[in-house]
Amino acid sequence: MKKIDQYIASSVLWAFLIVALVLLGLDFALTFIEQIKKVNDNYTVASLLQVILYRLPGKFAEYVPIASLIGTLMGLGTLAATSELTVMRAAGMPIWRIGFAACQPILLVSLIGLGVSEFVSPITEQKANLIEKFQGQKSGEFSLTGGVWLKADNRFIYIDAADNDGKLYGVEIFTPQAQKLVSVKKAKTAEHISDSLWRLNHVSETLFLDNRIQVNNAATQDWHISIKPEHLYLASQDPETLSLSQSLSYQIYLHRQNLDAAQYELEFWIIALRPIAAMALVLVALSSVFGPLRSSTMGGRIFSGVLIGLAFQNALNLFGRMSVAVDFPPAIGVSIPIAICLLSGIILMRRRG
Repeated sequence: MKKIDQYIASSVLWAFLIVALVLLGLDFALTFIEQIKKVNDNYTVASLLQVILYRLPGKFAEYVPIASLIGTLMGLGTLAATSELTVMRAAGMPIWRIGFAACQPILLVSLIGLGVSEFVSPITEQKANLIEKFQGQKSGEFSLTGGVWLKADNRFIYIDAADNDGKLYGVEIFTPQAQKLVSVKKAKTAEHISDSLWRLNHVSETLFLDNRIQVNNAATQDWHISIKPEHLYLASQDPETLSLSQSLSYQIYLHRQNLDAAQYELEFWIIALRPIAAMALVLVALSSVFGPLRSSTMGGRIFSGVLIGLAFQNALNLFGRMSVAVDFPPAIGVSIPIAICLLSGIILMRRRG
């Protein structure tokens, strides 16, 4: 029985790897075609390729549930087409045992995907963002898109980008007083020194006085702000690019500041529940292989897998975004489509068995 389990697991694993490779290849090609229009003298084709490659680990983790579904349909479908599953059933092997063997490699790759989301993709995504933001700009210019706005110590702060070493890029500090803007300070970079002390580099400060405008320039300048470096870094990142630990840390900070953390909670649960989502889709695939897709062609199985995957992804986006819009716990919104797939798979498997 162990050899049969290993045989089923290897069939599903190889099919998963093929599907994941195809999905990543299609994503790479489509992204390259879409982003090629951004190429210029500063943002070269080499830079674009580097950005896309840096984002592939995150894409792999994102595609794990869909690749698990299609990979299981392909792997077990091949065994069904050669009547090997029929022989296994005739030899007394129950469906649950076949399903258990098929789930083992999927659970392994799901955990690997979770590890990639936690330790690899946040770092590579940060590098991709920095290349995209600054290699496409001429010296002395700031990008006004893709950054983050913060309010701290009665000042409004714009940060174009940040890295997890505590360095900020493209910092703009707006200081109001009694509904009036009194100063705008711009710095190319900012580095954390200690506690609430930062050092601004290449500073240009514009003061709006009563009868004139005064501009002061400085190579460096001290900047006192109550926000911690890690929070500035996390605030400058998209919620879906953060690791689970980073997202949880920033959620705690936002709750302490009485700020909305729903978007971060949504992305946290989408990533955290990916292994369960993959298992749920595998159960759906198993019930299909032993049911309506038993005698289907490989193309039919792949097409069915794509349709089921698209339906699942759309349901995940629908319930997830809806939970944020109506102030509903994102964990429940994300869990609804996963629970539907899980229950459907279990019920159908019991009927087949």
